[in-house]
Amino acid sequence: MTIGIIGFGRFGAFLAKSLKNISNEKILVYDKLDKSKIAKKIGVSFKNLDEVCQQDLIILCVPISEIDNLLKEIKNKVKKEAIIMDTLSVKEYPSKLMKKYLPIDIEIIASHPMFGPDSGKYGLKNLQMVFWPLRIKKKNYKKVLDIFKKLELKIIQMSPKEHDKESALSLCLVHFIGRTMEKMEIPNVKIKTLGYEKLSEVYKNVKNDSLQLFKDMQTYNKYAKFWRKKFLKSAQEIDNQLKTKIF
Repeated sequence: MTIGIIGFGRFGAFLAKSLKNISNEKILVYDKLDKSKIAKKIGVSFKNLDEVCQQDLIILCVPISEIDNLLKEIKNKVKKEAIIMDTLSVKEYPSKLMKKYLPIDIEIIASHPMFGPDSGKYGLKNLQMVFWPLRIKKKNYKKVLDIFKKLELKIIQMSPKEHDKESALSLCLVHFIGRTMEKMEIPNVKIKTLGYEKLSEVYKNVKNDSLQLFKDMQTYNKYAKFWRKKFLKSAQEIDNQLKTKIF
């Protein structure tokens, strides 16, 4: 099964490298910017969009806010019976668009790798990746899952709605807290509790992600706002309990 990757940013390049390490299949990549040198270093082929769209499995690694325009652009370029799989950090929104725009003879998988270049830099073993068969034959779905199982990932099958409800808490809120810590410009300290170090890890795990990714996951996950508001309200309520003046 030949593989095409559309979107060769930090995650797209990381995924291409990871797949290259466990597969002998041809891997073609495309990006709007010329990243042929990076592709050559990884050992994959940097090609134009038309060529990438002719592969058996096409993995979309673009920002959430760009998926609508991308699907409109590739819907008539993709070969019949190809498999399209997104990797976006929200699932209801791209799932709806893929079913809307892609021809009926194109098979579709929704996926979300719950890792990135930073969290996966020491290996992918036991890290999570969510999959859901939107429109695909069982045998072809199994072929795709078998590819990613070679990475020793923990495969979780979850509907787009269920995914977005859970990730609003486990991903969106965590990124919100991490971004808040970055805005606070917390200085380094000599005395560190275990809790402080764990909290620092939250900041470290999100600081390299783009602002666009952060804004997109908060905007396109319709459940994210609920947890943001609940967190801020709870913080304010706790702060209000500390009104006694001592100094």
